[in-house]
Amino acid sequence: MSTVRARYRNGMIEYYDSTTHQILDVVASVKFRDDFLGYQPLLSETGSRGPWLTVEVALNTAIALKAATLNGVLELVFDADVNAEDAVLYFGDQLAFNLKALASIQFRAAIGVLPTLTSQIVMGLASAHDLAKDSVTVNAWFKLDGDGAVVCESDDTGVDNDDKASGVTVVAGVYHNYRIDFGNLADVRFFIDGVHVAAGTTFDMSTLTDAEALVQPYFSIDKDADAGLGSVLLDSVLLWSQAAA
Repeated sequence: MSTVRARYRNGMIEYYDSTTHQILDVVASVKFRDDFLGYQPLLSETGSRGPWLTVEVALNTAIALKAATLNGVLELVFDADVNAEDAVLYFGDQLAFNLKALASIQFRAAIGVLPTLTSQIVMGLASAHDLAKDSVTVNAWFKLDGDGAVVCESDDTGVDNDDKASGVTVVAGVYHNYRIDFGNLADVRFFIDGVHVAAGTTFDMSTLTDAEALVQPYFSIDKDADAGLGSVLLDSVLLWSQAAA
């Protein structure tokens, strides 16, 4: 049976589900939340007042709310056309969150279709968008390719930690709670369903300058010119931090 509990962490109060370990709400100076319940959550859509922008390269299906889905879900999906395709959900390079302000991000997501061929999925926080994910200057995210194994990555412009095994392999259609905690930039921590993963790696991002520490939420599928598939079902996103000086 789930029980709502509270804890004081990084100078802020968090309310969480003791069974699923999902953060339900936070008392924080800076907070952004989207459960994708409203109509047209994307600023790029006509008439929308939503906060998100998208990059859509050679997609047959635009990034959009998934029809008739309980609690609201946004879908990023590839087709089998032999194209170099990209589907990116982000803040349009409005880098509004400061990692130095003890930031955290949590999102609940499922992989609708496991990526095939060269398709890959990244989900987390990043600096300015780049279609070549290895060229994104600053990032901390979860990454998946075709076998469903989740790896953790960070890049602080100096040290690039790539493909660090989480020990978690996801099954298509099953939702998980993902969280990245920047309460200690010398030891950034990744969590899946409340479990600290990739614990054998120290993700040290403490050398970030004030300018480099500014990031945005970032969710992406990309592939080369092949018939690869893949999709992400994004149920909710929550970011929070102390107020930056």
